[in-house]
Amino acid sequence: EEEQKNKKRKPPPAIFSASFFSLGLVISKMTISSKIYGFLNVKGLGDGTWDPTLACVMGGGLVVSFISYQWVKSFAMFKNTNALECPLTQKPPIDHFNNVPTNKTIDNKLIIGEAIFGLGWGMAGLCPGPAMFLACAGYPNVLLRWWPSFFVGSFLAEKLKFFVVRMRVHPQVQSKKE
Repeated sequence: EEEQKNKKRKPPPAIFSASFFSLGLVISKMTISSKIYGFLNVKGLGDGTWDPTLACVMGGGLVVSFISYQWVKSFAMFKNTNALECPLTQKPPIDHFNNVPTNKTIDNKLIIGEAIFGLGWGMAGLCPGPAMFLACAGYPNVLLRWWPSFFVGSFLAEKLKFFVVRMRVHPQVQSKKE
């Protein structure tokens, strides 16, 4: 019963957050590929054409995220007696936030995943946030090129992850083939 009520409480804050995020993307012009390329083109530092606005957007996101995490119990860097144990919309309070990362290990999977994400982001000139906005706005290049590539890449990544996990769990499968 309470689980169903909690599910009904989730959409309004999610819609508000997505709308606010989309508005920020549009205002900062991060939905325009040339802004991304202008930041990633470090050769522009020499001739004065480098565009630092993406660094400002990322810095703003970092500040907002840092301040927000001060209100999450066990993630705050400063003592906060009003820190929350669960999202505001969830009742009764659950013992942990949903989707708050707890793994603090920096390993090869994380570094390789970041590198692949960054390469794809740089080659496409779009990260998933602006791409979702542009797809919803009906931009044909995003709908016909970016999204299919995103789904193929996600599919291949899942297959590779499954293969690597299977090889770790059952290494004899690989040795029998040799």
